[in-house]
Amino acid sequence: MKNAMLNSISWNSYLVAVVTLLVLWYLYTGFRYYYSEIKQILSGRKKIGFPSLGKKTKNDSLPSSDQEDGKPTNLNEAFQESFATLDEVKELSARLTGAVSESAELGRPKQEFNNYIRLILSEYPYVKISSLRSNVNNFLVYETKKHPELLLTSNEADKLWEENN
Repeated sequence: MKNAMLNSISWNSYLVAVVTLLVLWYLYTGFRYYYSEIKQILSGRKKIGFPSLGKKTKNDSLPSSDQEDGKPTNLNEAFQESFATLDEVKELSARLTGAVSESAELGRPKQEFNNYIRLILSEYPYVKISSLRSNVNNFLVYETKKHPELLLTSNEADKLWEENN
C-alpha cells in the first residue's frame, strides 16, 4: 500500500508543494516579525543593505564612471539628495531669519549685510543649484521688508548667490 501511494506522487508535484510551503512559511515569518521593516522598504523610506556589496576593496582605488559624474547611481539616492536639500532649505531659512534680525539690531550697513548673507548662502551649494533657490530668494526679500534699511529686491537676493559681487 505504501509503495502505491509513493508512486502516485511525482517529483514535480512534490517539489512544487515543498517550494509553495517554503514561500508561504517565509512570507508568514517575514510579515509576522519584520512587518515594519518590510513596510518601510516597500514605501521607499529604507533601503535594503547588503554588507558585502557596497564596500570597496583596498585595491579598488579608481572611482567608477558613475561616481566620477557625481550622478546618483539609483533612484533612491536621487530622492535622498532631494530630501537632504529640503532639509538644508529649512536650516537656511532659519539662519537667514536670524541674520536679518541680528543685522537690523546691530545696525549693519547694507553692504556688510549683503556680504554676511552671501557668506551664509555660500555654505549651501546644493540649494544654489536646486529649484528651491527662488523660494529662498523670495523668503529673503520677505524677511528684509520688515527692516527697510536692509531691503532687498528679488534680483539683489539672486545676485547674492554669486561669490564675486
